[in-house]
Amino acid sequence: MIILKQLAPKNLKYLGMIGSKNKVKNIYESLMNNGISKESLSKVDAPIGLPINSKTTAEIAISIAAKVIQVKNSVD
Repeated sequence: MIILKQLAPKNLKYLGMIGSKNKVKNIYESLMNNGISKESLSKVDAPIGLPINSKTTAEIAISIAAKVIQVKNSVD
C-alpha cells in the first residue's frame, strides 16, 4: 500500500498490484481516504495479470508476464 500510494499518481505506462479482489477493494478504500484519487487508482491493474482464471502460482506468474508483454507491445 505504501508503494501504491507513491506510484499511483504518477504517469506510468503500467502499474499492477497483486491481491484478491477483496484485498484490492480494501486497499483502494484506504488510499482514497488518505487523498489518492479514484482516477489515479483506476490506472492500476489490480488484480494484476490477464484475466485467465489462474489458480496455481505458475498460472498467476504466466498471466502477469503475459500482461506485461501485452502492455510493452501495445501501440500508444
